[in-house]
Amino acid sequence: MLTLVDTNNEVAYVTPDDEAERQAEVDHYQILDTLPEEEFESLVELAAIITGSPISLMNILDHDRQWSKAVFGDESGQSILRSESVCQYTIMKDENFEIEDLSKDERFMNMSYVEGNPKYRSYSGYPLITPEGYRVGALCVLDTKPKKLDESQKKSLKTLANEIMARLELRSKQRQLERLNKEKDLFLRAVNHDIKSPINGIISSAHYLQNLWDGEKEELFEILSMIEISGHKLINYTSELMSNAMFQSDSKLHLDNVAIDELIKDLIHIYTPLAKSKNVDLKLNCNTPVSFRLDNEKFKLILSNLVSNALKFSTKGDTIIINADISSKSTRELRCSVTDTGIGIPEEFLPTLFEKNKNHQRQGTQGEISTGIGLPLVKQFVELHKGSIRVNSKKGQGTTFNVSIPEHKEMQ
Repeated sequence: MLTLVDTNNEVAYVTPDDEAERQAEVDHYQILDTLPEEEFESLVELAAIITGSPISLMNILDHDRQWSKAVFGDESGQSILRSESVCQYTIMKDENFEIEDLSKDERFMNMSYVEGNPKYRSYSGYPLITPEGYRVGALCVLDTKPKKLDESQKKSLKTLANEIMARLELRSKQRQLERLNKEKDLFLRAVNHDIKSPINGIISSAHYLQNLWDGEKEELFEILSMIEISGHKLINYTSELMSNAMFQSDSKLHLDNVAIDELIKDLIHIYTPLAKSKNVDLKLNCNTPVSFRLDNEKFKLILSNLVSNALKFSTKGDTIIINADISSKSTRELRCSVTDTGIGIPEEFLPTLFEKNKNHQRQGTQGEISTGIGLPLVKQFVELHKGSIRVNSKKGQGTTFNVSIPEHKEMQ
């Protein structure tokens, strides 16, 4: 389908239906207005040689202009209005676009490059197509006399256009890799800093107890408390790191028959020492005597995040209740809830609570760290199970998370 775009003070030009996405891909490759480069100029020259054409160009179609990255045999400039270009039609389809005589085509017969110098007559171009199928530009050849390319020449033009696109894609991947390496370096520095601190505290305290301490029980209690707090910080931090890594990865379910009651009891056992250290009461109401088919590790992470969050934002005298039961409908459903009487969630957080948002990063009641990734990950894994999650919270009065997951009968 041809769509005419009015450029206000210029002739309209045609655009494909996916123009917005196409333009985003143009911007993604970061090729516009860059300096000439031998690797592209050599391919453009080869296109001219193979097709017996005096002129060849590698063109990128921007918002309202055509910009030439590489040019052979034409000194007229690197940029023209998109409304004046022939390549605007080349990017409309995934095939060769050819005009035997531009002077006889009403779309181009009055263009300056046809009426005046260099008096172009023939044009043949093939689109530069991204792996996602967007046409960001074209490789084209022109001549000052009317002509048509034979099938072998058209095939060669297509091959060279694909090679140009492959090199653009390789550059994009290289930039992405460089960016990831920079992020990795920053990440490792942060990890190094954040993990060293509690580890050094544990090591120095242990050394002191083993070799130097001979004081009162009160001092011993303070040292042991510091070791305990440092250990909890390490647990919280490594949990956040694991959650972040899992959030970034592509996920699929690995289904198994899971004993839900045992899984939850094991999880509660892990968090009991932390609950005791904060003087928080953990209660469990579990009515899941039969196995249930789901992804064991992902469900464990769902529940672990919810319990960890409840503990993080609870304080002395608070209570956390974990409820779980399996409905007896035709399609069985696991229903779990985690309720706490802690500090609650600010009302302004609730609309975007399950989105990755730096503004959601809050310290726990004892300074526990948070990256804001836990709840988005929980939602991702719940929805991967075709389930749902709801939250009710009031600041200063506590929070309840309700999770429902249908049973998966088929293995994935």
